[in-house]
Amino acid sequence: MTAIHDQAMHYIYQQVLERLLSHMSQAQRASLQLLIQRLLVAAGGPEYIGTFRLLVLQGNERRSARLLAMLRAAQLSIAQRAPVTFQLRVLVVSLPAAASATLESHERCFNALFMQDDPRVQLQMIEGREVVPFSRHPYAGSERWLLARDAMLMFGHLVDARPEALLGSRLHLELAGAVGFALQAQAPADVLVTAIPARQRRRYLAWARRSLRLAGERGAHVVHQCLAALAQGLSRLHGSVGVPLGASAGPASGAAPQGTPVRVIAIDDLLPPLLEEQQLDLMLGCCFEAGQDTWPLAAFVEPLLPAQLHELRARSLQPQASRQALRLAGQPDGNKRREARQLQFGKAYGISQIQLVCLLFSPFARQGKNLERFLQCRHADMLVALPYLHRALQGKPCPDAVKNWLVNTSGLPLGQLRMIYDGRMPLAAWRLMSHLARRDVQLRLLPRGVSVRRRGHAGLP
Repeated sequence: MTAIHDQAMHYIYQQVLERLLSHMSQAQRASLQLLIQRLLVAAGGPEYIGTFRLLVLQGNERRSARLLAMLRAAQLSIAQRAPVTFQLRVLVVSLPAAASATLESHERCFNALFMQDDPRVQLQMIEGREVVPFSRHPYAGSERWLLARDAMLMFGHLVDARPEALLGSRLHLELAGAVGFALQAQAPADVLVTAIPARQRRRYLAWARRSLRLAGERGAHVVHQCLAALAQGLSRLHGSVGVPLGASAGPASGAAPQGTPVRVIAIDDLLPPLLEEQQLDLMLGCCFEAGQDTWPLAAFVEPLLPAQLHELRARSLQPQASRQALRLAGQPDGNKRREARQLQFGKAYGISQIQLVCLLFSPFARQGKNLERFLQCRHADMLVALPYLHRALQGKPCPDAVKNWLVNTSGLPLGQLRMIYDGRMPLAAWRLMSHLARRDVQLRLLPRGVSVRRRGHAGLP
């Protein structure tokens, strides 16, 4: 029975390969042959290809989808010529959490490539700081995001709550933590295959090395040779950024992981023919906007979140009398759908709508400089309690109801709020967090904003 099953699966895989090749142009098929040769050389020869393990990060743009199609065609082509082929591990990345439409798009692509039931393929996704099996119905709880939630809240309230900063280089630390976790599996990957252009890779490495230096990392780093060393170093940075203020978090040792380095195979030189054709998109069932391939580093962020956060922030800054309430209760169905999309960012981290709006205001930093405006725009009924709010944030006696309001509105413990209000943190930690706030998700410099103005208060130990 096993032989019959294997023969049937072999026939199905042959059909999938023929369908893939039929949707490729002559230039694409030539690129495929070059990719197969490159993988065989990287594995050490055809005799080692059966134990060769590849990791690919699956983003939300055409480049990622077509790279996956190329790797799948290479995997099936080798299997047609040899008794074994390489193992492929696909890690879906859509930070901070993938929307249902994004997961459905990935599922269509996996089904078209017949990857779901292939034992040579492992499909996974990132949820919080964990790597879990891929599913179009993600885990509904927020426990996996607790550490990421605390890190994000502290970052936004203390340093910079602009959407570009919240969804900027800080998210690359979350991604590095998840990739580092994935590389610690019992059978870790031998190489990461990427189609990110060389210029973007150099920008990412420069940003990563500077971030590690600002964090006080010491020791012999081989981040240019080993992906695992780079991922673990950036993962330690993510942990240090999320440490509560006042806690001691000394720099990690920075020792590189033992064993064979995890290499990076870049094939961006093979992808231009793929990016020119659209036949593969039709086969994979994918639909991408024209500008999504311009910034490859942004492919790992849920596409709609930046615009949704900007819209939410703009509406929140308006006075209450001149705008519709952001509350879901009592809204018409159309508004409910819009608000549900806007709250996706908060749901991923387990943050309520009120807490997310509070984060976008950052009302507690710089001795509560923006607190009165926050109350005027969002909580006019609390204006009478403004003196008591300041007393609570200063650690002075005040009614318990005021303390509870602060905790419920911000999502942070009162002790953390007092530290944010006071703005005292080690200078090294401030430099690192300010560095992270200066770049967006594409690692481009952001205009100097709130973070620089706060340095006079929060930047000194």
